[in-house]
Amino acid sequence: MGKALTNTAKILKLLKANGSATNRELNTVGGFRYGARLHELRQEGHIIVTERVHEGLYRFIYKGEDGDTDEYEVAA
Repeated sequence: MGKALTNTAKILKLLKANGSATNRELNTVGGFRYGARLHELRQEGHIIVTERVHEGLYRFIYKGEDGDTDEYEVAA
């Protein structure tokens, strides 16, 4: 039997596969503490940009990891 993925690993897998995810999608995959999981990923060096779509809906865009040779843009 395989080892179950942590919520952090599930969120990272989703972001890498789709390039982005909304807070609603992250709630279903990573639970209501998805913000803490995103913080952990950022602390590990993953570049995740937050974009407000409209009131109550945010999109989290995966831009790679620190040290990647691809250029990325971080929204202010």
